[in-house]
Amino acid sequence: SRSPAPPVTRRRSPPRADGSAGAIMGGKNKQRTKGNLRPSSSGRAAELLAKERGTVPGFIGFGTSQSDLGYVPAVQGAEEIDSLVDADFRMVLRKLSKRDVITKLKAMQEFGTMCKEREAEVVKGVLPYWPRIYCKISLDHDRRVREATQQSFEQLILKVKKHLAPYLKSIMGYWLIAQCDTYSPAASAAKVAFEKAFPSSKQPEALAFCKDEILNVLQDHLLKETPDTLSDPQTVPEEEREAKFFRILTCSLLALKKLLSMLPKKEMQSLEEKLMSLLSQNKFWKYGKHSTPQVRSAFFELASAFCQYLPELVKGEAPRVCPAVLLSIDDGDAVVCPALWEAVLYVIATVEDCWSHVNAKKGVLPKLWTVLREGGRGLATVIYPNLLPFISKVPPGITEPKLEYFRTFFSSIIQGLSSERAIASPSESSAIISAFMECLRFAVLQKVDEEDDQRQIHQMLINDQLIPIIDAVLQEPRLQNGPLFYQIAETLSSWEAKAEVSSDDGTEEVFQKLLSNFWDRLLKLCVLHVDKLDADEKPLFAISCMLEVLQNPKTATKSNNRKSVKIKFKDEDESERNTENGKLTEVRKNSDSEIQAYLQQSSVLRKEPLENLVCNLSELSIVYVNEHKSEQHLKFLSALLSSFSSDRVFQVLLEQGNDTSSTPAESHEKTKVHHENPSVQFLYMNLITWLKEDWRKDTQFLVDILYSVLNCCSSNDERKVILDDLTKMDLKWIIFLQIIQKVPLLYCFAWF
Repeated sequence: SRSPAPPVTRRRSPPRADGSAGAIMGGKNKQRTKGNLRPSSSGRAAELLAKERGTVPGFIGFGTSQSDLGYVPAVQGAEEIDSLVDADFRMVLRKLSKRDVITKLKAMQEFGTMCKEREAEVVKGVLPYWPRIYCKISLDHDRRVREATQQSFEQLILKVKKHLAPYLKSIMGYWLIAQCDTYSPAASAAKVAFEKAFPSSKQPEALAFCKDEILNVLQDHLLKETPDTLSDPQTVPEEEREAKFFRILTCSLLALKKLLSMLPKKEMQSLEEKLMSLLSQNKFWKYGKHSTPQVRSAFFELASAFCQYLPELVKGEAPRVCPAVLLSIDDGDAVVCPALWEAVLYVIATVEDCWSHVNAKKGVLPKLWTVLREGGRGLATVIYPNLLPFISKVPPGITEPKLEYFRTFFSSIIQGLSSERAIASPSESSAIISAFMECLRFAVLQKVDEEDDQRQIHQMLINDQLIPIIDAVLQEPRLQNGPLFYQIAETLSSWEAKAEVSSDDGTEEVFQKLLSNFWDRLLKLCVLHVDKLDADEKPLFAISCMLEVLQNPKTATKSNNRKSVKIKFKDEDESERNTENGKLTEVRKNSDSEIQAYLQQSSVLRKEPLENLVCNLSELSIVYVNEHKSEQHLKFLSALLSSFSSDRVFQVLLEQGNDTSSTPAESHEKTKVHHENPSVQFLYMNLITWLKEDWRKDTQFLVDILYSVLNCCSSNDERKVILDDLTKMDLKWIIFLQIIQKVPLLYCFAWF
């Protein structure tokens, strides 16, 4: 007898991840489409599905069910659609659902390559599955995966083009978040994909089309999501869950800002109504105090955007906006500070009654004073440029009494400038000094009801603020190359202009007194540094530089032009030598003519007190030189004469130096010949004596004085006589070399 045949078993594909049975593979049992009709391609299937519903609705746990396979769409007929996706694409989509980072990264890169290489009809078949995949993996914890996702998305866009349109509302919220990714390469890749999908003119329209869906996504992330809802607590470590959550918070806040900045104005009203629910939540306003700096920074950026694009909405929420921003003014985090100060300025400019919602004298200003006393905590370049617009918006009621208000404000800035961090950084100290001078000019212009009060404020600003900061800079060499001296010159020009114009309200008299007080106090400060035997050379040098800048800030930096050295061989063509002589003379004439032109244009209110100051300091210096042989005072005198070589200054020096016992007898004969020129008298009575001192090693500054004397001569003939006399004197050869290098060749022509 024959044994019974074994039972026939049918092989089935493994169960699907969503619980449905897989398609029966092979032979007559192969699954058939309804009506024995099959679409001509997977792209056609995607089109039919999108056409039927308008988009792909009803994804299971859309955006929340992280454990489901991303490629399975929860729509009726999913099995039919799945069977139409290209087998290679199906394999890649399955890999994208894996937890392993490397697997996901390689799968996404492979997906991008396939989108680029396969036919458009094949790639279109993936579209129904893409929204769910993208919305999940674009938030992945690994930044490389996020970057690769945006790059692959770009390839998908380039292939399917307009056929992506039915799926835009499902992905636009996450796409906008991706463009604000804290990882710059990922954000850049998302922006590139967005630009490939929409030209610049169409981008606002695309966002407007999806604005409701975008807001829903952003509000969910800002108000509902938690670290445990965005990541599986059972498989993802707590630290990683929190990092992802904080990053998505940051990106969502920035995405909302981006939406506000790009939407057409006509869409703002409808958006304003939808945002009311967000702004009414206390949770939203707590982001300004969030422990993560990136979240706080994004919150303040969004606050600025609200002020800029929805000012009426901000005014309505002023009781929440003003404290959230103004009471955070002391936030010292480098990430937060730029966005915070931008928000501060926007709020005080947008909300007229913003100060009524905070206690300025107890809650805002004390925090600001602390920041200023600490020199901006390393953020001076960010904070201090905002001080002038800030104090200009502080209402009078808060600044009363003005004398104490401005005293505290400027004293805090000076204290901050003395911090080691500010001194060590040229950019930090320059920012502090520039802000100080800007705010000082603003404070001087403030109107005060009582004349006595205004005078007291002006005296305080000069005596207790401006002069002390000048003193601080004079004593600290690291601050002397900063902008203070130039800022003072600019400020004086402004005050002089007001002092020279008559007005009915007596403004010119106020500024004349202000300038007089400044020059008196500056003289006393300089005398303190000069009138002592052991004077420090560094402050003396700084004083000479300051006075040079105050004389002419435009040419103060051009002094090096005078030190040009030109070497010529003895057998050079005479015509070429004359040409060079002419060029050097022209350079010198141009430089000197610039100075003279500036001095002629400068105000009498500048020239007279400045020259008086120089004469006083020169007189003090020559006394110390003659009586104590003070080398540092002689060098200081040389520096003064380099910028102020006038007959009046030399006359002052002669009056103090007539009793010089070391003047050679033959010098008196020369002095008689040139008695009408004080500078030449000074040369023969003092300078030549100093040049002949054998013990002196440094003589360059004496040659500088010689140049100043020659500069005061009335003609080239007079200069040639002096130079010819010098060649007959027993001077060290190094002095002659220095003279040749310093003095223009035309003056030295008599030597050749």
